[in-house]
Amino acid sequence: MSTSRPDSPCIALCSTALGDNVCRGCARTFAEISQWCFMGEDERERVWRSLPQRQRLLQLATACAVLLELDKLDGVEWARLPNGSHYRLDEHGNERLLLWRDAAGGRAQLPCRELALEQAAQWLLAQ
Repeated sequence: MSTSRPDSPCIALCSTALGDNVCRGCARTFAEISQWCFMGEDERERVWRSLPQRQRLLQLATACAVLLELDKLDGVEWARLPNGSHYRLDEHGNERLLLWRDAAGGRAQLPCRELALEQAAQWLLAQ
């Protein structure tokens, strides 16, 4: 783990105490928060590396007026909307894509490098 980091990602805005599964402050899951003291260095590093992506997913969830819920699909973390569909941000070089998929196998993607957060949220909710 990097020595320039604090001991924990906590920023004292914990929303898991309010029932959220993903903290709106630090973007860790309830399980990650509750197990942080017991995690090894490699496990903590994995969590640290996941936080920037989760922060972006939190912003999208907030713009969609929903709480962030996370699922692992095919070994990759996806955010889940209340209708059961999933979304994630994927970066390839200079391109950032907003990916969407539903339980029936429907898929869509939207280039979003220059897209406003509200536009991305509207696109997600229209799928």
